[in-house]
Order: sequence, then C-alpha cells, then structure tokens
Amino acid sequence: MSDTGTFDRREFIKASALIAGAAAIPLSTAIAQGGSMITRPIPGTNERLPVIGLGAPEPFIDLPPEGKELPISLINAMMEMGGTVMDSPSFFRPNVPVFGPLINEMGVRDDLFLIGKSTVNGRENVINHLDKLMVNLDKYPMDSLLIHNMREMDVQWPILKELKAQGKVRHIGLSLTRQVDYGPLVSFMATEKPDIVMTGYSITQQGPANSVLPFARDNGIAIIGVEPFKAVDDGAFFSMVAGKELPDWAAEIDVHSWAQFSLKWIISDPAITSVVTETVSVKHVIDNMGGGYGHLPDQAMRQKMSDLLLSFA
Repeated sequence: MSDTGTFDRREFIKASALIAGAAAIPLSTAIAQGGSMITRPIPGTNERLPVIGLGAPEPFIDLPPEGKELPISLINAMMEMGGTVMDSPSFFRPNVPVFGPLINEMGVRDDLFLIGKSTVNGRENVINHLDKLMVNLDKYPMDSLLIHNMREMDVQWPILKELKAQGKVRHIGLSLTRQVDYGPLVSFMATEKPDIVMTGYSITQQGPANSVLPFARDNGIAIIGVEPFKAVDDGAFFSMVAGKELPDWAAEIDVHSWAQFSLKWIISDPAITSVVTETVSVKHVIDNMGGGYGHLPDQAMRQKMSDLLLSFA
C-alpha cells in the first residue's frame, strides 16, 4: 500500500490515463492539448471553482477491504484532472468518516473546496454534529456548510449565521435534493440570501431550471449541482442510454461519453457554479472530470440534447 504522505499524484495520473485508455474512454482534445478545466466564480467573490467535483461515496465514509488505495486514488484523479470541489461525508453513524484524516494525511486539505452538511435535528445535536464535522476535516475556516434538505431551518439557519459571524465558515447555505415544490426554497433564497444552494439537477430532473436557477443567477447565489445521473432512481440515467451510441454531433461540444453528455448539459446552464459526482471508480472520475473541458453547448444544443435523452425514456 502506498504511503499517503508521499503519494506522487503525477505518477498516479499517468497510470490512471492508461486505465482510461484501456477502457476506450477518450479524453477531450482540450485536455490532450493541455487545456484547463472550466471554472465559475462564487457570486460576489473573486473565488472560482472548477465546474466538476467529487461527492462522498462509501469509501470516504468507511475504508473498503483493500484499504486506503481506492479513496486516495479517487481524490488524486479528481485533483489531477483539475478538480477541487468535494462534498464531504456528513454522517457519523456510528463511525467517524475516514475522509478527513485521509485528506490531511495526503496533504491536500487546503487545496480542496470542502462542503459539509448538517444532517441532524435539534440545536444541540446540530452544534455537536458540525463541530465533529469540522474537527474531522481539520479545516478552519470551513469552506462551506449547508443545511441538508432544509431541515429545521428556523433552528439551523441561525446556527450557520453564528458560525459565519465567528469566522468558522466562509460560505453558508442549504441543500434540497428531493424533487418537491421549490417554492419554499425560492422564498428562503429571497429572504435570507444564502451564499450557496445545493440541488439535484439533470436532463431528467429539470425542475430547478424553472425557478431556483434563474433566481440564483439573478441574485448572486452559487448553485452546486448534485445527482447528475439520476432519473427515476439513482443511476437510472445510464440504464436509459445503455446500448445507445452517442450522436455524431456530440463531438462538436467535446463530449466523448454519456456521462460527459449529462454533465455538459448541466454546467452549460449559467446558474451552475459546480457539479459533484459520486463514483467508486477511478476510470469514471477521469471520465466525469473530462466533462469540464472544451466547448459547452449553447441553448439550441442544450435543447437538442434534452430532446434526444428524453426520447429514450
């Protein structure tokens, strides 16, 4: 097993590229020519985030049987492909996630934009939970803290505002991934002006585009997209496209896989600041991150992409 303190990311990505090549997943011309991943600013700041990042799959919560190699490889793949945004594990049930110690051992904590979430109820529980989370990550100030699925906003939002006022977190906000009425979310955005909102958004779940995204764009609120491959059930996007060839015109926007097809459609919405994906495959991390390079579709192309994908339903 590699020593995480001396793990050479340059050497790692060479091996990862071979893996990707063996799997016949071509990277975009922009990457081959040394291009950079697209970035977007957090509204109202000079801070820019890469448009594709990484979520918190199971190996970041509990180590897999093979040990540290897999989670280390996932993080390194994302970073070597230009990513920095990571949604950290927010559950401490029953064990403390291994993610925090790993990124500190690797020496990459300060290179990452870390998102943490409150997933419990009750003021004291929330305070204890967020304290555990920040201790686990050992990052002060924390980059971003969110209230997951708008739970107990009257209790939890004041806590986040207190933490920001104390300088313990730089950006605060909320998440809403359930496909429900977005009215309460937009009302909260209008009243409280959170820094960041995390929401599910994809070709097959376009609901936020009707209200949440335009409001965020017009009012300076960053949007972190999640569930980019969700249809009816998690991962159902890939069931929809299974056995289907990418259209020839996908190459016009540097799309070389169905995963990149979905991600390019999402990040081409100007309201989207970044999207995080969950995977336990290094090959898939490399492929996903490739969606952040090259040309983006215009509105006409986005409609064409949507029409094609929804015709598979």
